[in-house]
Amino acid sequence: MDQVRAVAFDLMSTHGFDAVTVEQIAARSSVSPSTVYRYFGTKEALVLSASRPAHLVERLRETGETTWVDGFRRAAVDVWEADATAEVELGLITANDPLLHAWERQLLDQRTDIAAAFAAQRGKSGGAKDDARAAAAIGVLTATLLRWHADSENKKSLDRLLAKALDALRSD
Repeated sequence: MDQVRAVAFDLMSTHGFDAVTVEQIAARSSVSPSTVYRYFGTKEALVLSASRPAHLVERLRETGETTWVDGFRRAAVDVWEADATAEVELGLITANDPLLHAWERQLLDQRTDIAAAFAAQRGKSGGAKDDARAAAAIGVLTATLLRWHADSENKKSLDRLLAKALDALRSD
C-alpha cells in the first residue's frame, strides 16, 4: 500500500487532488479500485493514512527529553521532518480545505493522549495544566508545519522553526 500512496501522491501533486480518481490511482498502481477502497476507504483517507498524529503520541512517549516542550519538539521532528513524503503530504493537505480540516482534526484528536504523555513525563496523573499544554502544543505544531511547508524558498529545518515557536510556551 506504500506503493499505492506513492503513486497517488505523484498523480495528485501533478494534477491536483480533485482531478485524480481512485480508478486512476489503482490503474497506475496495478491494483483494482476495490483494493484501494478496501485499504483506505476514501481518497481523503489515503492522503491522511500515514497516521502522523498517532505516531507523534507514540514517539512522545518514547522520548527521553527532560521537558515536555523538548519532548514534543523532538517527537514532532522525528515524525514529520525525517520522512520525505511528509512534505508532499503537507502540500496536498494545504491545497485542499476539507483535507486540511480533517488533518487538523486528526491532530486535535490526540490532545488527551498528548496530555497524558506530558503528565507521565512528570510522574503525575495529569490535569488541566497538561490539557492546556497539549492543546497549545498542537496549535503551535499546526502553525509551524504550515509555515514550514509554505516557506519553500528559504527552507529552514522544522526542528529550528518548532524550537523557536515552542519557546513561547515554556514556563519558568
